[in-house]
Amino acid sequence: MASANFFQNVLSSLFGGGDDNAIKRKMLKRIAKNLSKSKYHFYKPSSHEVDPTFAKFFYEIYKAVSPAQLMFANTTPNSIKRMVIDLTLSEEQKKLVEALSEDELNKKGSTMPLQQLTEETKAQLDKFTAEFTNDKIVRADTIYTKLILFKNFTQYDFFFLLKKFDSSLKERNFNAPPKFQQIAGSYIVEDIKNFVSVAWPLPVDDWDEVFKMLKALKGVEPITMSTWKKVLQRLRYIREQGILEMMVQLITDNPGYKEVVKGEDYHILDEYISQTRKTVDDVLGSLKERQTAGKVDNLLSQIFGNTSIEPLKNYNDTLSQAFLNKKLTGFLYTAPLSYLKHFLLNYIKKDVRELSDILVVRGEWGTQSMSQPMSESSHQLMELPPRITALDEALSESGKFGTKLRNLMPRLDRDRETRNIMETTLSDVNNEAAHILGIARQNIIIFDKNLKMLLEDFVKPHPDLMRNWKDLDRYAEGKLKQKGIDVYKKLYSFIALLQNFDISISESE
Repeated sequence: MASANFFQNVLSSLFGGGDDNAIKRKMLKRIAKNLSKSKYHFYKPSSHEVDPTFAKFFYEIYKAVSPAQLMFANTTPNSIKRMVIDLTLSEEQKKLVEALSEDELNKKGSTMPLQQLTEETKAQLDKFTAEFTNDKIVRADTIYTKLILFKNFTQYDFFFLLKKFDSSLKERNFNAPPKFQQIAGSYIVEDIKNFVSVAWPLPVDDWDEVFKMLKALKGVEPITMSTWKKVLQRLRYIREQGILEMMVQLITDNPGYKEVVKGEDYHILDEYISQTRKTVDDVLGSLKERQTAGKVDNLLSQIFGNTSIEPLKNYNDTLSQAFLNKKLTGFLYTAPLSYLKHFLLNYIKKDVRELSDILVVRGEWGTQSMSQPMSESSHQLMELPPRITALDEALSESGKFGTKLRNLMPRLDRDRETRNIMETTLSDVNNEAAHILGIARQNIIIFDKNLKMLLEDFVKPHPDLMRNWKDLDRYAEGKLKQKGIDVYKKLYSFIALLQNFDISISESE
């Protein structure tokens, strides 16, 4: 309403007030007068008809761009994008593209250490992107933009428009001269608007590189440069004179009509570089996941044999997926925490504790302080299973975390604060899991490191860490050394297993 009132005020200021219809008639009369003064007399306001010269004007353009219509008939924007990028790349970049392809990276990943492949790929990627100077990027983006505009223009349905003036017209048959007739302007007003939307965005100058690129790809120019320049000159004249806009204003009795043409500005190389980086990152990430999975499976077999590790009751992937489906963080350490609980209950509590009792309790150490790290690490590990159970139970329906999360879930999609609270709660849960895993890792390393020193001391002619090795060996039925070696290997393997998981405390902690 505000724009309408403003328009009425402008009309009143121009024509001194008066009847709205009278003002509009005066404006349309002025538009008709301006149109009659132009070079092209396409429209007769008195009869509301479009002249055959209008059809002839479009017929000449249709005839000129017809070969390009065929060229672009099965060409998509993506294929044009690929075409421009290929011609933009240097020979060195083309080699690097091949080296950075998914197939090539997967092939290398089967024979090359991942760390080496990652470093090599990063160097190749840096070299590849370094060649994309600002000038090169601007040039490619400009050429692509012009190609898209050119394609859009040539794909305009000239035949559909012209057939309204001559029903006997045959598509792309330029042998027989057409017999255009006058038609009502209302019949083609939408065609004019559609034409303006594809014609006015066309740049007038600098088409040489575009046509050179088309010729390099197709072998021929779709239109000769001289013909295309003539088309652009005609378009420029009717645009600057506002001829088509005036026709629409007169046909629709709307003197305020103004076609708003949006310019196009594409950035294909930025997108291409980002996509190349993403492809490389995805492939390397996939390789890492596969290698990690392979290492994990191998280590699980070494540590647990064929024993199947049961997931925790609540801190597991099934419940985590419910949160992930809502785009929440979910549980981060379900696998390593379940491995740890099983390891603590079925190995630390039995074999490690038995060995610890022999070495720490019955052993005569050189000094009492030397046994303290081993003793404390053993006790720390024994305290972890109840802590894991407590965390798991806190996620049950009646637990403090489980109750809170279950009550918040129905409000999640309606309330942003609810999402923040749930994320904080999940972070607290994951931090507790990470704390437990961190404590386990630290104490297993301490125990294992001290065990290694003891094993080395055991075979010395004159041990200095332990004074009663012979007595201790009797408690282990003469197998103390082998028992120690077995425990050391098992603990070392479990530390290697945990290293395959990214365990860290969030910053909110």
